Formats: sequence, structure tokens, C-alpha cells
Amino acid sequence: MGKKRFGDPQVSETALPEAAHQFFDFMGRREQLRIRKEAGEPWPWSGDEILNTYKFTNVKREDDRTTRWMREHWTGCHADRPGGEIIFNCALFRYFGTVEFAEAVGWQITFNPDHIIRVAEGRQREGLRVFTGAYIVPSLSIRRPKHEVVTRVILAGVWEHRNKLANLARETESWRVVTTALRELPGFGGTGFMAKEVLQDLMHTRVMGDAKDKNTWCPAGPGARRGLNRIWNRPIHHAITEKLAFEEMAALFAVAPLHLPSFMPELELHDIQFQLCEFDKYERARRGEGKPKARYHRPMMGN
Repeated sequence: MGKKRFGDPQVSETALPEAAHQFFDFMGRREQLRIRKEAGEPWPWSGDEILNTYKFTNVKREDDRTTRWMREHWTGCHADRPGGEIIFNCALFRYFGTVEFAEAVGWQITFNPDHIIRVAEGRQREGLRVFTGAYIVPSLSIRRPKHEVVTRVILAGVWEHRNKLANLARETESWRVVTTALRELPGFGGTGFMAKEVLQDLMHTRVMGDAKDKNTWCPAGPGARRGLNRIWNRPIHHAITEKLAFEEMAALFAVAPLHLPSFMPELELHDIQFQLCEFDKYERARRGEGKPKARYHRPMMGN
């Protein structure tokens, strides 16, 4: 018999923590809610009051409203643009993070920081959202308005290195390699969360659509690490290495088909990473440790 690899179901199943079953149950309930909602069934779409009360990202990020809009109206209709330009615009979209801002600022074929800043300041004056509440935008210890730091430092760095990143993507077909390079730029370091977010978008474009390591590597953001700590019964904010985080995500990914309902979509490794963050939010609410920031607004009767 050949040597068993870490992450094989027959290896990982024996040591699967009890909380892993709770994680898979959460994923199944979240996906069932989406299916009922999109089928037009009357609200509530879940028997879980926490899921009915707060917003949780779909199991597949591709099912989220913002990402659907991005695929159709942002990267989708600019699919033939130069690779470096696509990389920059994915970074622009995710750093501000809302459809409304993307519509206001428009797709960029040149880098005009003054235009981006004018749009941000104009929306601020009108009391409109500039950034999504889903991310913590770093200040980089620079005492300037957040939209200026993002534009003149973070996005400026992406623009400067856009062609290098595009060439790296073409030559390696590895999202790990490109993510590692992006993490060297201001605003993309730390756990690599924002680099991962941008590369996930790029894997739905011609820039990184052929990534060979899509399901063999994935960095874990802060929320995913907290989720892993919950599953493996460690202190919530315990610092775990990137290697351990990956190994534990790979173990969950390997056994997921054995524990998820048949109606679940085909998963990628990143889906596990993303849902670990949502599981942490769910457990925080369930245990009375805090509440998710975004509440779900119930539809009007008859909707």
C-alpha cells in the first residue's frame, strides 16, 4: 500500500473533532437557506434563528450578490483587457468592496488617483457608503483619510507592479506564487487576507483561470483561523502557523463530502476557508460572545 497523505478521508476521519460536525451542519443549513430563498419560498427560510437574524456569506462566494455583480458587470465585460489592468481593477473593487462604489468610480484603464479620491469624497459628503463593512481596511500607520491611503499607497503599489504580477500568473499558473508576490505590497501582507480575496476574483478571469493549485493551497484569514481554533478546541485567538492552518483546512476539505448533504454544491478548498470565518461568527452569536455586525433585513410580507 502507498503512503497515506495528510488530508485523505480515511486518515483524517479518525481524528475529526466533534466541532467539525457542527461546522458541516452549519454549512448545510446555510446552503439550504439560500436554496429556499432562491426558490421563492416564503420567509423564514431557515429554522435557525441566528441564520434568520444575521447576515452570513453563502457557502459559495459566487452566490453572493456583490460577487455576482462583479462577475457580470466588472470582470465579465472586461474579460479581454490586459492582465495587469484586470489585476488592478480586482484590487480596486475588493478594497472598496461595494457595487455602489464600483458603479460610481468605473473600470480604470489608467491610474488616476485624483478621480478615485474625488468619487470617495463625493460619496462621503452625500452620506453614501465608500467602503464595505466586511473588511478591516488597514491604515498602514499613515495619518491620512482611509480612502487616500488605499488609493495613493495600496492601489498605487498594485498599479506599479500590475504587469509583473500578470507575467508571474502566466508563467507559473500558481495562485500561491502570485498571492505571495502580492503580499509583498503595502496593504496585502499580514495573514494575506486581502491578497487572497483579490486572487480569488482573478481565478474567475483569464489571468488566473488555469491555476493548477486551486485545491492544494489556500491561506487562512483571521476569521478562518478563529474558526479552526474553535473546531480544534483551542483558545479563540490562539496564534497558529500558516502551515497548520492549511493542514487543518485540507483535512476538513478532504472529508467534507462524507458529512455534507447531497444538495450541497461542489466545493473548493477556498470555500472551506471562507466558511470557517462564517462559522466563527455563528458560534460567537450562539455562545453569547458577541453579535455579527450585519443584521439580515427581513423581506416584506408577500415578498
